[in-house]
Amino acid sequence: MDPVYLDHAAATPLRPEVREAMEPLRAGLVGNASSVHRWGRLARATLEGARERCAVLLGVRPDELHFTRGGTEANNLAILGRAAWARASGHPTPGFARSAVEHSAVREPLESLAAQGCRVDILSVRPDATLSLPPREALTDGVLSLVSVQWVNQETGMVLPVAHVAERCREAGIPLHVDAAQAAGRVGMDLQRVPVSLLSLSGHKLGGPRSTGLLAVRRDTEIRPVLFGGGQEGGLRPGTEDVAGAVGFAVALEVAVGQLETEAARLTALRDRLEEGLVENIPGIRVHGKDAPRAPHILGVGVPGLFRDVLPAALDLEGVGASAGSACRSGSTEVSPVLAALYGADAAGFAPLRLSLGWTTTERDIEAATPRIVEVVARMAEVGGRA
Repeated sequence: MDPVYLDHAAATPLRPEVREAMEPLRAGLVGNASSVHRWGRLARATLEGARERCAVLLGVRPDELHFTRGGTEANNLAILGRAAWARASGHPTPGFARSAVEHSAVREPLESLAAQGCRVDILSVRPDATLSLPPREALTDGVLSLVSVQWVNQETGMVLPVAHVAERCREAGIPLHVDAAQAAGRVGMDLQRVPVSLLSLSGHKLGGPRSTGLLAVRRDTEIRPVLFGGGQEGGLRPGTEDVAGAVGFAVALEVAVGQLETEAARLTALRDRLEEGLVENIPGIRVHGKDAPRAPHILGVGVPGLFRDVLPAALDLEGVGASAGSACRSGSTEVSPVLAALYGADAAGFAPLRLSLGWTTTERDIEAATPRIVEVVARMAEVGGRA
């Protein structure tokens, strides 16, 4: 029985183009990009070349991009860095707003700020991806310092209305932060048209190396560092830069953006085939975000009546790699905050399952995985997997 990996939203395999670009750097690049000798200058030139390649792809200036050690760090730097700037500017308890379906890498930094007395407004989201923005007076009351709305939800694949939110924030003069970890290379992102102030990306969601990330900070947006010990990355992210990782990130982004149109069509067809097979054979299954615009690579479903934590482990025994939701919540038996926000108390009656596709997913994978998933669900119901 061949294994089938359907957890690309957690981490997608390293692309061969990325490995090929990184290997000679890891083997032969010895200089620190902050050193002034020839080895340091070579490292600096390589790093800045990677930054320029990413800037072209994202439609921003190279000096607006800051490499981080992952998407979580990029999100934290955007949020906590904005709070640090607001406090230094005379606002000891700045206000924030976020969508109700944000990843924990956005949700938890804001919870930390709330515990320190900051106001954090939660913007409700419906299952069709309709988002409830604050009234204009809340956007312009002088307290709100940042709005954070993700581009693609990590558990449902829903595409949130970032362009509309960005325009409302621009009119009010409030910076918008967007977690785009699940959007880059999957949906179009035109930062020249959509006025996003801060944008976070994660390398390993693109087929790039682990522990690589990127934060775009537009020139008119003020944030301050939250780590100290060096002046790297424009003074925002201290520490010796991972030059090979930056190159790998740039190559992964180039490949993903270059193949976006064809790959989105391919993955949408595979996702729809998988969804159809599950809906036809699992009574009462709920497709998360079914009536919303969705990214092509994520299929989130709820299976009625099963214990919430049984499906990923049972599928693993059948050679199918999947998750119950975000990998950062692995092992949790509580209802996902995302699904609770979308469905309220009704979310507790469904076992969540996220199936996510990527560049290695094939038609054969879908044909092999579908009957295994159906069989596991039926068996769990028979042997007492019901809540």
